[in-house]
Amino acid sequence: MEKISKNLHPRNKFNQEYDFKKLIKHVHQLKKHIQILPDGRQSLDFRDPEAVFLLNKALLESEFKINHWDILPNSLSPSIPGRLNYIHYLADLIQAKNPKKVNVLDIGTGSSLIYPILGFLEYHWNFVAAETHIPSIQHANKILTDNPYLKKGIKIRQQENPEHILKGIIQPNEYFDAVLCNPPFYKSRDDYRQTVIKKNQKLHQETESSKTNFQGLSNELWYPGGEKKFISNMIYESIELKNQIGLCTVLVSNKENLKPLKAILEYHKLIDIKVTQMNQGNKINRILSWRLNK
Repeated sequence: MEKISKNLHPRNKFNQEYDFKKLIKHVHQLKKHIQILPDGRQSLDFRDPEAVFLLNKALLESEFKINHWDILPNSLSPSIPGRLNYIHYLADLIQAKNPKKVNVLDIGTGSSLIYPILGFLEYHWNFVAAETHIPSIQHANKILTDNPYLKKGIKIRQQENPEHILKGIIQPNEYFDAVLCNPPFYKSRDDYRQTVIKKNQKLHQETESSKTNFQGLSNELWYPGGEKKFISNMIYESIELKNQIGLCTVLVSNKENLKPLKAILEYHKLIDIKVTQMNQGNKINRILSWRLNK
């Protein structure tokens, strides 16, 4: 069980306990997953992928009026409060003088299209959503079709070369005020499987189970060299495109990766290097950010 925490970003609308009665009105299937805690409050089994997905679907429908939101089978099921956290902290980092003219690039948008949806609805930012996986792009396009007002601020673009991150997506004479990215964490399928098994053993679940509550496609979960290599490559590509990017940000799950990544940024004399800590319940995540232009 997960106790709802109130230590999200101060502007995060999910800093309250979930109103399950309201959420069930939007997504009726959520009702079968409701559990009663010893103190009488309602909650969910947050280890159940279906329960987590239905909760996030209900949050999007009830708070953001998103219709028919769905994800590809077995793809990453994003935590809406956690993703909204990143958006709010990104807004603090951007400090836009004209917030309605902010252009943001989302690297690896996935089938959920979640960061562009939240960033557009919360701050009216304009997004390019980049993705390598064609089925995910097709799925994300369906979300736009079902919610046509989102098309005013969101464009989806295919990264045709999976070895590139920013290159090939950012077009000549194009400028982005900010880049955001939730990178693949694991080095390989086996690395992912072994890590999940160890985590489940600690949680006293099945000893050989590699099931998680978030799932994920291969391109979402692993990258040769893992998180550190992905972000290193992103840094080098951002330097190549430094005249077309204002602020680069990326989530860093493993705190041990921060020191070597910051060393790369400092060596190349990038400016305003920051690590912003985000909390969500017992989970701690970090945004590494750097500026390429004053």
